[in-house]
Amino acid sequence: FQIAESTNFEYAITVVILLNVVSMVVKHYNQSDCFTAGLYYINCVFCTIFIVEATIKIIGLGPRWYIYDPWNAFDFVVVIFSIVTIVMDTLNQEYACGVEKGEAVADVPGLGILRVFRIARVFRLVRRMKGLRQQIETLIISLPSLGNIAALLTLMIMIFALLGVTFFYNVNLEQDGEERMDSHANYFHLDAALFSLFRQTTGEAWNSIMYYTMNRNGFYNSCDKAYLDYYGDGCGDQYLGIFFHVGWQLLGTYVMMQLFTAVILENFHEMTQGDISTIPIEKLNEFVDVWHILDPEAEEEIPVAKVPELIASLSPPMGLRGKLVSRNALMAVIKDLSIPIRKGKVQYRDTFVACVKRVLADDHSDEDGMNVDSEEPEDASAIGEAEPSSFSGSAHFRGRRITAAEDFAARAVQKAFRDWREKKIQVVKAVNLTLWIPINGEPDDFVTQ
Repeated sequence: FQIAESTNFEYAITVVILLNVVSMVVKHYNQSDCFTAGLYYINCVFCTIFIVEATIKIIGLGPRWYIYDPWNAFDFVVVIFSIVTIVMDTLNQEYACGVEKGEAVADVPGLGILRVFRIARVFRLVRRMKGLRQQIETLIISLPSLGNIAALLTLMIMIFALLGVTFFYNVNLEQDGEERMDSHANYFHLDAALFSLFRQTTGEAWNSIMYYTMNRNGFYNSCDKAYLDYYGDGCGDQYLGIFFHVGWQLLGTYVMMQLFTAVILENFHEMTQGDISTIPIEKLNEFVDVWHILDPEAEEEIPVAKVPELIASLSPPMGLRGKLVSRNALMAVIKDLSIPIRKGKVQYRDTFVACVKRVLADDHSDEDGMNVDSEEPEDASAIGEAEPSSFSGSAHFRGRRITAAEDFAARAVQKAFRDWREKKIQVVKAVNLTLWIPINGEPDDFVTQ
């Protein structure tokens, strides 16, 4: 368990994944058999490391809690497919270098797909890189809004495609030999118009297409069919071509397409602000790890005397790790923790909730300008007086439950009194000791008691 939850272990696996990515990108066309064999053995090493990682986590966390994490389930599936690809590569004799290969299994259906699945190992980096994970979460959250914008964009491109077919269905594609419009980019049919407008949203040669639709060389040269009813119909117009294509660039490229970016940036900003106003999951996991050190038997309770050690071991904002941990600093934190004491111990859930409430109360007081900390102890004491049965087993004094903050304060007073008393005793001993020294006596006359 300690290895599976170790930060150094996660860093090591991250480095292995990066090296595995490097080994995958060096594969190239027409590579030698020895180069292929080298990649095969490297892949075997990486696969073995991933199998060991999965085994350690399954043993440390247990199968139930290992599968409970979706990322662990994904890692396990990747390991299974990696083993299958190793077996297939072995049957295909990719390990051979400088020797004649026997009968291979290169024609096995789906073997290429299994090999491509190795790229799934790259996605394991998402779990370990907070910034990348946040961007993917932002993209997932933005999908409903992006779907609405995509529907609106589809509607607009359909409208412009119908207008394009109506106005430019008879444009000549060979007006000057420059082939600014061709069999793929034209307005002859609705499907071709849709493709042409979609291509123009990228800014690809839209002005050249506009040039052909401006009817600059007369109907005989600008119309594909310049006879009977087709003469002058659907051949474009100078102002019509400009308004149509410039309008699509403004609406389709500079408005609709940019809305996708705007929605993603807005959601990313909201997620960033949410992370600032809430406690990151890494901090919550750190609380669990520190509690496990203080409660190795998983009894879900620790002696109240260990609460200062817990606070000193947690990093900000939940604790004081990395700062100067003094008695006053601990008092400033613990005084805000309304943790009930039950038989000289504090419970895991009570302590966890109290620490989280303290951080959230600080955030809200900073944002709203309200003194939440001053209100919380009153509410907590009121709850303790009104419903003492809800804290069954907790210590009470004169009808009010005793918290870890009061216990810490009492211990601090006791320690200060013991220190003062010890100093007083030492002073008395020193005074009494000097009374035995004769004023005019010899050193041999000094008697100690």
